Amino acid sequence: MREFSLDFSLNQKPLFFQIYSYFKQGILEGHLHYGTFLPSIRSCAQSLKVSKNTVESAYQLLVSEGFIHNIPKKGYEIVFKVETTENKTSPDPSEDIIKKVDIDFRYGNIELSAFPFNQWNKARNVIIGDHQSNYEVEGDSQGEYPLRKELSRLLFESRGVISTPEQIIIGSTPQQLVSLLCQFIDRNENQIGVEDPGYDGARNTFINHNFHVHAIPLESDGVSIEALEKSSANIIYVSPSQQFLHKMAMPQDKRQKLVQWVNANHYVIEDDYEWEFKYEEGALASIQSHAPQKVIYIGRISKALLPVTNISYVVLPYEMLSVFHTKITEYDQPVTRLDQLTFAQYLSNGYWYKHLQKMRKHYEEKRITFFEAISERKAYFVEVEGKDMGLHAFVTVKTNQNESELIKLGLRSGVKVYGTSRYRSRTTSDYPTVLLGYGALSCKEIHQGIRLLTEAWFESL
Repeated sequence: MREFSLDFSLNQKPLFFQIYSYFKQGILEGHLHYGTFLPSIRSCAQSLKVSKNTVESAYQLLVSEGFIHNIPKKGYEIVFKVETTENKTSPDPSEDIIKKVDIDFRYGNIELSAFPFNQWNKARNVIIGDHQSNYEVEGDSQGEYPLRKELSRLLFESRGVISTPEQIIIGSTPQQLVSLLCQFIDRNENQIGVEDPGYDGARNTFINHNFHVHAIPLESDGVSIEALEKSSANIIYVSPSQQFLHKMAMPQDKRQKLVQWVNANHYVIEDDYEWEFKYEEGALASIQSHAPQKVIYIGRISKALLPVTNISYVVLPYEMLSVFHTKITEYDQPVTRLDQLTFAQYLSNGYWYKHLQKMRKHYEEKRITFFEAISERKAYFVEVEGKDMGLHAFVTVKTNQNESELIKLGLRSGVKVYGTSRYRSRTTSDYPTVLLGYGALSCKEIHQGIRLLTEAWFESL
């Protein structure tokens, strides 16, 4: 039964008129919408603790004024349409006409239908069956032990990460875990280096926590060690397996130089995002595997593989783990116990590995299609980065248009692309670069999207 609250003591007018005014105001202000039904006379009377005759009188008054009408065996439907601001205001003829977005190259969008829900639900039902009589909602603030145990094994086998379950903290997103790190890293003793260009979510989190942040430029093989050494940073945040903007993988010799650097400093924060999608050459082991007590390792179970929940993790060196337990005495775990335990069961059952292999092949087809579509129009592009990893690419466009103009032209053709200036502290190219994510698009949509973009960007040439 729907319940409504109305204080009759504030008004001396008859009860039926107060009820009538209450619903009329709700309709006029848009709280009660056209096409929906008011509660039945009986349920409304019970909710407001008045007689059915009182409610019926109010409803009849609303009927007479054209706000509602009675449909036999259904009830009282709202038939009054509120005129919105959009209806009142004529469009500005000076504004560009933007088409409905038909193709969205958003990074992070995924193809939900590819996920094996049957296997996931089997694992989930096992957990529900095991906890029917006693289920603790809060769980472990650091993350459920079965999941941390499975992740410790998975990361060692896949990335060479050396850890115990006790060193792992579960979180919802890498950015949330960076925010957690900021709460027990002393900002008076530490300065942070970040890749430039690089992941703005981490950079902005450090800045918002009042850290002194140094933008460290990139070289062709990753972050500049020379520039890092000249800076005052003693912690560096890097993504060596897939640099966020330029998509290069840091080679082994530079990884060793970074290990040498961190031995004389505090920590490397290694963001190993989307390590699951390495298509051609074999992925190098993590930097953490070479310096486990000097590297803070952050990862996320790719949303392309696990779209039903957000699960990220950080592996802390033992020295930092003790600081975490000292300073963060109460930590609200953002990932539900049921999701954590289900994923642990999913890993334990071997479902994850089968799903991973299947999805690598599935997304590799999209990657090949994307670069084929780009290659067919390569004269329009200066550079395309992202061939060997991930589900997105950065495309530098040979044009006199700026980034915002490219985005607007794309929208006018029904295609949405994304800018990259937010990831840079300085401009290093004469041409604009846009971000194109293709994980959620079909091969047909990828070809069509690239065609529409090039036509929109270069139709005047």
